[in-house]
This record gives sequence, structure tokens and C-alpha cells, in this order.
Amino acid sequence: MRFFRRASKQGLTAYLRLPGRIAYARVDRRVPVPKLLAAGVVPVEGDKWGEALAQLHGRGPVSLVLNPADYRLRLLDSPNVPPEELRSAVRWQIQDMLDFHADDGTVDVLEVPHPEHVSHMKQIFAVAAKNSLLAEEAVLATNAGLNLTIIDIMETAQRNVATRLEKAGRALAIFSFIESGGLLTLTLDGELCMARTLGVSPTLLEIEGLENALERLTLEIQRSLDHFDRQFGGIPVDRLLLAPMDKSDSLREGLAGNLALPVEVLNLAEVLDVADFPDLGDLSPVCFHAIGAALRMEETKP
Repeated sequence: MRFFRRASKQGLTAYLRLPGRIAYARVDRRVPVPKLLAAGVVPVEGDKWGEALAQLHGRGPVSLVLNPADYRLRLLDSPNVPPEELRSAVRWQIQDMLDFHADDGTVDVLEVPHPEHVSHMKQIFAVAAKNSLLAEEAVLATNAGLNLTIIDIMETAQRNVATRLEKAGRALAIFSFIESGGLLTLTLDGELCMARTLGVSPTLLEIEGLENALERLTLEIQRSLDHFDRQFGGIPVDRLLLAPMDKSDSLREGLAGNLALPVEVLNLAEVLDVADFPDLGDLSPVCFHAIGAALRMEETKP
């Protein structure tokens, strides 16, 4: 199964398998403003994933968002080969970065924006996952009655949200919490420029306290912004958005006092129609990347 297969116009259900639960979202994209039809968390009893997934059954395609431990994402200089040979060249190039043989995995690429003023080589993201893992996920979904047609990753799910919030000619930074820590992405013109996993998690916030964790988080975000400026000098970063999360207001206040750019809490009502969710604040933060994956549109590049 290839990553990032095009979604149909019938809408999309996306889900993530998390410890003891499934986060999901369903978005109708047949309307001018995509509409959130469903979102939530399904508890999983023991290893009864099939029973839980069956609760997501519905018409239309389904997308699985892989957990970061299940794939590798690497930024590379784009090989100087014809487009039809790109994936083969990348497969060879990333072999030393994988803990499995590249021939035993699925490899896909994401183009990175390359403004005219940028002097470094054109770059791409390479994403790879074991075929055996993808096959297991496909069987699990099929047995639950799901039409699994798309395999997505956290970074592109986050990008899909950013696409609807960007301003022309300006980059947008989004920070979220995922199972492995904090995920910072920077996007430009609807495409991913940078993705970094930061060593700050909700658990660390509890252990070290907000002040100490904020100091570390601020430093890592600033380093990432500095790196972006070196790579894309001349492209301003419009703002940093914090995905829905616990203590988002406290994090926003702390980061805004230490970073030289606006910091805001991301409002999903600016991204899609949430009229069916009057208590949007009660929606679990773990649904954020499912919503992002469900926003994938046909015109979105892989």
C-alpha cells in the first residue's frame, strides 16, 4: 500500500491507534467549508482492536495515521534523477537510516518548497515504513469492515490543518503533543518545510513543572526557528499556533513572553465547520491529528 493515495470526494474518516484507545474524525469535504461530522475516542478493551475499529464503520474511504514509532521521516537533498526514478533513488539513499531493509518497506517522498532566492539544493522528505506493519494494519482494518485507502503520518496531518490557516508568502508554525513528545512543523504554501520532534511531553510538564518545561520548550522552538531562517532566509514566520492541548493558555502565555513572534492557541473553528460540536472544547486533544488527516483534499500533493 502506498502512502498518501488520493482521497475521493466522498469525505474521509481518519483514525489513530493509541495505547488503549482509538482517536478518530470524519470530515465532509463536499461543501465549500469542510465540515466536521464526527470525532471522538473509542476505548479498546485489551487487544480487541477489531471490535473498536468496527465502531468507525461507515461509507467512504478511511485513513490510518501511523504513530511516529512505526515510520521514519528524513529530510534529504533531492537526487538528480528523472521524476519516475525518484522513489528508487531515495530507497537506496535512506537504507543506512532504517532499521530494516529498504526493499522490505514502502517508501514515498514529499517535496519541500524551494523559493527562488534559496541557494541550497532542492530537498525532499522521505518517509518509510515496514511492509509487514502496513499489511497488519490493512488486515485489521479490512476485518473491521473499513475501506482503508490512505496511510498518513502525523506531520502531514498537521500540515493539512496549517494549509487552511497560512497567509500567502509567509510560513506557519504549529506545535502539538504526540505520543513521542512535541511535534513542531513549519509549512509554506501548503507544503511541509520542517518537522521536528521536541523533547517536551505532557508527562514532562507534570514532572518538571510548567516553568522548567517552558524554558526547555522555548529553547528548542527557537533553535528550530533559527534553522528555518538559515534554510529559508527571507520567508517570515507568521505565527506559532498551539494545537488543542491541556494547559494551552499557560503554554501560550509562557511562549509568547519568550519568542519574537505571535503565539496563539489554534481554533479549529477557523479550520472547518464545527457547527455540530457546540462543546468543541470538550473534544479530546488526541483527535487533532485525526481531524488533520481527515482534511486531506484531492488537490493536496503527496
